[in-house]
Amino acid sequence: MTLKSLFVGVFIGAAGMAGVWAQAPKKGYMLVQSEVTNAEQYAAYGKVTPAIIAKYGGTFIARGGRSVTLEGQKAPARVVLIEFPSYDAALALYNSPEYTAARKTREGAATMQIVAVEGQ
Repeated sequence: MTLKSLFVGVFIGAAGMAGVWAQAPKKGYMLVQSEVTNAEQYAAYGKVTPAIIAKYGGTFIARGGRSVTLEGQKAPARVVLIEFPSYDAALALYNSPEYTAARKTREGAATMQIVAVEGQ
């Protein structure tokens, strides 16, 4: 084997791996903004959702800590950011029977905006 054929083989192998890496799913994120109107009822929702989120591979990145709106319309008081292994996993959580039931427990306890975003 010549040095040239070795380099060509390494290059072709790396190019093939680039195709594998490029096919890895992008992460998914869920941005939740809420204004809680009934803290007791919302607390019941908050007790059941972490286990459901974990079941679908979700991890809390930010969960109701300090926030400030830097531009635009003021954000609601509570902002949550959840990371998922993929965009599809975030949608699967939202549409799951478990989370559908959890959403019913918080009905009337908060106004919500939930956005799913495909990430890097």
